[in-house]
Amino acid sequence: MATRGPAVLLAAFMASLPLGVSAQDKAVAEMIDNSKQTIGKAHFQQLPGGVLIQVDLTSLSPGAHAIHLHAVGACEPDFKAAKGHINAAGRKHGLANPEGPDNGDLPNIFAAADGTAKAELFTTLVSLSGSEASLLDADGSAVVLHENPDNHIDQPIGGAGGRIACGVVK
Repeated sequence: MATRGPAVLLAAFMASLPLGVSAQDKAVAEMIDNSKQTIGKAHFQQLPGGVLIQVDLTSLSPGAHAIHLHAVGACEPDFKAAKGHINAAGRKHGLANPEGPDNGDLPNIFAAADGTAKAELFTTLVSLSGSEASLLDADGSAVVLHENPDNHIDQPIGGAGGRIACGVVK
């Protein structure tokens, strides 16, 4: 049996999308590290029930890292310009928190021994546009990677530690 290449699989995926979802319902964030070097990208696609996020990164320390969606589309002069998580509903941080999650919470990603991380995440807590928790609103949004994993309950960021990479969603 012949194997299908990535282009065939992508075409099959795009053909399977319901009516009303188009290739224009996409965004991308170029991820930079603290030394302003590009370490990869995060691709976003609006689907009927939420946003699909595909992450492809390099140059990370091996292990788990928290990844969150932040309220402001700015990474300069430091990653704190991205402000806190998107939190239109005013909820507590943490996927495991009974008073959460906030709109910016996502599962952890994992970097291999060679420092690469490829992940596919899905969230129903944001949209690309047209909602209070829109990634492409007037002040934009950013995706921020942290040095440690998120324990999904502790406030304010689940013990995730410092911000090690950031990308503006465009």
